[in-house]
Amino acid sequence: MDMNDCRIKTAGFSLVEMAIVLVIIGLLLGSLLMPLSSQIETNQRKSAQSTLKDIKEALVGFALANDRLPCPAIPNSAGAEAPAGGGVCSAQHGFVPAATLGLSGGRNEDGLLLDPWNNPFRYSITTSNGSAFSTGNGMKTTTMATLAPDLKVCTTTTGSSPSTCASAATTVVSNAVVVIYSMGKDWGATPVTTEEQENQGTTLGGGPSSVNYPVANDIVFVDTDYNNSSGSEFDDLLSWLSPNILYNRMVAGGRLP
Repeated sequence: MDMNDCRIKTAGFSLVEMAIVLVIIGLLLGSLLMPLSSQIETNQRKSAQSTLKDIKEALVGFALANDRLPCPAIPNSAGAEAPAGGGVCSAQHGFVPAATLGLSGGRNEDGLLLDPWNNPFRYSITTSNGSAFSTGNGMKTTTMATLAPDLKVCTTTTGSSPSTCASAATTVVSNAVVVIYSMGKDWGATPVTTEEQENQGTTLGGGPSSVNYPVANDIVFVDTDYNNSSGSEFDDLLSWLSPNILYNRMVAGGRLP
């Protein structure tokens, strides 16, 4: 046998050996990509939470300057509150009025402020005292003793109704003035769990994009632990404005009582 042939066969790899190497490389890449994907989502969630804090601060600042809170934006209001100037809001459940609040950040075709997954932040305001919270001097005229914001955040939908959580044990807050939230990474999928379904009970459209956006349709929301297990998904990120914080800041600023 030619010695050159022997050297060629010894130096080369068989198809089986190459297949094993490729499998090992694939496993290594897979083990690296999965944590990377999780890290990206973790960073996105932190970014969304940071924006939610900024929105709350902007809402309080707006209330101090205008003696009221802004109405939600709707798809055809270009990111501004609707109606302009407040009063009886065009919709109780809509979107963060970023243009009215002067917030920076990405916008979509309808001018709505986007979360890290390119989905608009939702915004709901209490109407328990009519338009007292969205009308100039409405809170002062109604008086703090009479104001009764009623947006509720529960830990589960089990036993809850469109107006109340199942019990005190499942109630996170029962008197929020506003609720703001991101629908998280899976916003484009039809929600499987009743917890995510609770935060998007109807749709709101009419903007330049012709998109019908899911929004809430009652005063009960759900905030529970993050879960990405199939069939048990929950990745919504919620925040809310407590009346105690709002009133305290407005009293300190000389806007109430």
